Amino acid sequence: MARTKLRPKLTTEQRMQVRKKTAEMWEDINTERQKYNALILELAEKHKKTRQWIAMQLFRGGKLLADRRKTSLYNAVVHDLSKKRSKAGTSTHGRNTLSELAKEAATVDWKTLPKEERDRLLRQLEEDRTPPVGRIPASESGNHVEGVMRRIQPELDGLAARTGCQYLLIITKRDVTDNWATRVCSTPKVAEACSEVYKCTPETMAMRMEACITSGKAGVIRAMGGKRSTSLKAEIRAKVTEGLVSRRGYGIALEGWPEGLPEKICNPSDIKTTGELAILHAALFSEPPKCRWVRLSTEEWNTRKEKHRAEILEGRIKKRKSQGDGKGSRKAHKKPTSPETIEDDDGDCDNTRETSDDPR
Repeated sequence: MARTKLRPKLTTEQRMQVRKKTAEMWEDINTERQKYNALILELAEKHKKTRQWIAMQLFRGGKLLADRRKTSLYNAVVHDLSKKRSKAGTSTHGRNTLSELAKEAATVDWKTLPKEERDRLLRQLEEDRTPPVGRIPASESGNHVEGVMRRIQPELDGLAARTGCQYLLIITKRDVTDNWATRVCSTPKVAEACSEVYKCTPETMAMRMEACITSGKAGVIRAMGGKRSTSLKAEIRAKVTEGLVSRRGYGIALEGWPEGLPEKICNPSDIKTTGELAILHAALFSEPPKCRWVRLSTEEWNTRKEKHRAEILEGRIKKRKSQGDGKGSRKAHKKPTSPETIEDDDGDCDNTRETSDDPR
């Protein structure tokens, strides 16, 4: 049995130096730990998160995704030679195996290999380096999806903050029986681009994709609510109503009505073309919205009321007819006639009608 090599003994002075350096190291560690804990506490209070969650994000430090070296043609050639040796049953020589493979690769003019052979070698190396992915039980799929999303989203947000890049991530179901919800993550600029280019939000895109994946074209038609114009009108009404409800009371106005539409604000049903509906939809759903409800000042509110009264007096706006006098557009409701007053004689029936019109 080989004897273990003994470490040289340190002198008293050397031991004192080691202790001194160790003490300095731990002093520095404790100082930085205090700063680190103070930073965690500050971020947790500022963003309403737990200290454990903030510490986890700082600890990860952008290392969620494992760094991998770029696949090179030389490594692919060496890997191929190694596989050929294994298939041929050639014995290996321990630590010398890699040097032997390098010598063998030096005899191969791998820089001038045909493109098809280079692609085969690189693909073979990539496939062998990728570990097999194990499937998890269906009952745990939802938790697994949520866990991965909680780890990925901070990484994407950090990447966007550091580099200014924009991203859109959509995770949909494969089948209607899957036990997780569709997840959508995007930057505000990507959401605005979707509204401008595709006339819908990323969430709507994800919903339609999921409908197509799980139910085919018929599912997309159902998800879109039939005609595109119908779905646009529904989304416009919902957005306008949402803004109106959030600013309850008088003295509010819808500003930013797009050009090219009817001059006055109107019901979406009065807009006849899908293109005009798409313009209004994009104005309402842009970020920030170009068409939105705003609160008027007292002076602006009084000015608008006076202008409205003047237009009514000048006859430019028709005053609504009162419906209480029975002379409006709606017919006055007649009192129900009791079956006991109905007779077979026509004259009696006429008298009954006259009695039923009695305003009392």
